[in-house]
Amino acid sequence: MKTISALMAAAVIASVSVNAQAAIDLRVKGTIVPASCVPFLEGGGVVDYGNIAAEDLNQTSYTVLEKKELVFNINCRSHTKVGLKAQDGKGFSQVAGILAATIGADYTDNYNYGLGATADGENIGGYAVNLKPGSFYAAGTPVKVITSLDKGTSWIETATGAVGQNDNLGSWSRTVGLIVPVSFITLSGVMEVQAVINKASELTINNDVPLDGLATFELSYL
Repeated sequence: MKTISALMAAAVIASVSVNAQAAIDLRVKGTIVPASCVPFLEGGGVVDYGNIAAEDLNQTSYTVLEKKELVFNINCRSHTKVGLKAQDGKGFSQVAGILAATIGADYTDNYNYGLGATADGENIGGYAVNLKPGSFYAAGTPVKVITSLDKGTSWIETATGAVGQNDNLGSWSRTVGLIVPVSFITLSGVMEVQAVINKASELTINNDVPLDGLATFELSYL
């Protein structure tokens, strides 16, 4: 009897041990996301220079075209700080130094967006993109255009409002002295585009040559 009792006790202990190892996990998941903002560009973001006569292009120097303006708005669900970053979809066609030589020395190639290439692979030109200073309002209150050269770590005022690439961000501020981006629900202003055509002597124009610029602008939540 002692032997049977010992065996039964061992079985009970084994059963308890097995039950103690049974387990199930509970995971709590989800993602806290920033308040969503939606950008808007007038005319679907298309800047059309129409027909440019080949004979109007300068043979030995760059040809600067007129500035074009588009209404630019950002609408957010709640007060949000955002930056604007850009990527050149035609960067392979950049004409080095074309903007600095025509629009101003501050327009280094970080602010130079390509206009595509001819059928013979010749780069057509470049263009600058500016957030026009003095045109922006947040909830009806004027805001100034600011820029960051280090992905938003620090900010400075910009006289031109030029939108750069790589580590550059554009934003808006109301502050004086220590410049920081402002939070807003609605923001409106003007985006300027100015194109510059390469020297005609560098282009083969036997057929129509379309300007083919493409820049992508993305909101970065700060």
